[in-house]
Amino acid sequence: MSLKDFFVNFNISFWSIFLGMICTFVGQGMIDRAADREEVRSSLELVRTELKANIADIDTMAAYLQQERKSAQYFLDNSKKLDKCPVDSVNYHTGMLFADASITLSHDALELLKMSSLFQKIGNNQLSMDIIRAYDSCEYCVAIFNKSISDRDEKFNETINEKTATQFASTGSIDMKKFIKNSYGLYTVRWMTNQVTPEPEDFVSDIEKAIKSIDEYLLPVRHFYNKKRK
Repeated sequence: MSLKDFFVNFNISFWSIFLGMICTFVGQGMIDRAADREEVRSSLELVRTELKANIADIDTMAAYLQQERKSAQYFLDNSKKLDKCPVDSVNYHTGMLFADASITLSHDALELLKMSSLFQKIGNNQLSMDIIRAYDSCEYCVAIFNKSISDRDEKFNETINEKTATQFASTGSIDMKKFIKNSYGLYTVRWMTNQVTPEPEDFVSDIEKAIKSIDEYLLPVRHFYNKKRK
């Protein structure tokens, strides 16, 4: 073999190996990026689902607090004539006032994003901030709602103590006909009617904004995977 043939064969072998390595790296990079896109898409879908569920829970809790105030107003309006009120109505509104209530909102999907370092892979700082702000609003909502219930329970504990429990209790539960005739009981009910009831709109705007941002971010990704499935 001549020296010229040697260099020709060497160059062919070298460039074949080199180009093969380049193709491998490029191909692997494309596979990795596709895997990252799929992981981000899946995680953001979980975030979206979780935030929508949180909105539903906020609406439910807000509706309960609004009904609680209406029930207090029912007893205040009928304080002089509870004996004539339907028993079912009295029992319903009594149950609303003394119901055990609290709210917790899930943040598991957010923790998944944090632990898997997917925030960096999203590549959209505004979307990341919208998501964080949405979960901050969820935490604030939990604090406000549960504080409202805690304040209510504190008032009841001040009114219903060891001395008054037997006075108000009837068959193991509070008799509102007796409770409302007591000055402390009447004060507690009146206090409840003056409570400011949190509105869902006070909390969900940031959450809805995050959901909208996720939808806008995922729209081209969904089109990509839909075409890929076809």
